[in-house]
Amino acid sequence: MSFFRIKKIKGKEYAYVVENKWLRKGSRQKVKDYVGKAYRFNLVNNIDFLEYLKIKDIQEYIENNNKNKIINDLIEWEFSKFGISKEEFSIDLNNMKIQKNKKKVALLINDGFMCDFTLKNLLGFNPEGDEQNDGYKLARAFVEAGIKVPREVFVGLCQKLFSF
Repeated sequence: MSFFRIKKIKGKEYAYVVENKWLRKGSRQKVKDYVGKAYRFNLVNNIDFLEYLKIKDIQEYIENNNKNKIINDLIEWEFSKFGISKEEFSIDLNNMKIQKNKKKVALLINDGFMCDFTLKNLLGFNPEGDEQNDGYKLARAFVEAGIKVPREVFVGLCQKLFSF
């Protein structure tokens, strides 16, 4: 099982994806991927998702947008809530990258890590046929990315994705 770890180097924080390996001497951690320099943010604007996008009918919104558009809207909403500047941090959903000055970064929000790694998990998510397991995986992908998806949006997205 992989998880994130923050290392402090010369007073700056950097994020890594690590994995535990069990050896005779006990557990050892192995770095799987460098995520990028870590930036922490505090909530500055606690606006509701539907209010932020001026959505009157959630079902209509879900029906008229694809998964990536909904995820992009959720990311922009989180940026707004945490005062994250799109001029400072660039997000390229097509290439699944979050950068600052063309370098990988991890944005620490809502106890999650919004970064290339979590974007790939979220945008690359494809249901495998077990709705309960797929729903759990999708929820975990949102939590790991630091996106607090409103319940009605998550349910609508699941209904859209799981209607085979």
